[in-house]
Amino acid sequence: EAIVQAMEKIGNDEVRVRVLHSGVGAITETDIALAEASGAPVMGFNVRANTSARNTANQKGVEIRYYSVIYDLVDDVKKAASGLLSAEIKETFIGY
Repeated sequence: EAIVQAMEKIGNDEVRVRVLHSGVGAITETDIALAEASGAPVMGFNVRANTSARNTANQKGVEIRYYSVIYDLVDDVKKAASGLLSAEIKETFIGY
């Protein structure tokens, strides 16, 4: 509840944060499906994704972020909303 309220306070005239789903318990495949359909990341607070959810997220390209400190979660969402959160770049060398 406190996290949802904190998320609702983030934003301005151009950017708004919307919580699509909140709940208790581990991150499941249903959460991943909702995130994929909406093009949103999954953010877990003091929880982990179960194995099947992690595998599904990897296959579907859904980002899962884990937090244990509420301020870190809020700061990351603020940065993403303002465009300051840098993209993670993964590079795989196949050979020369």
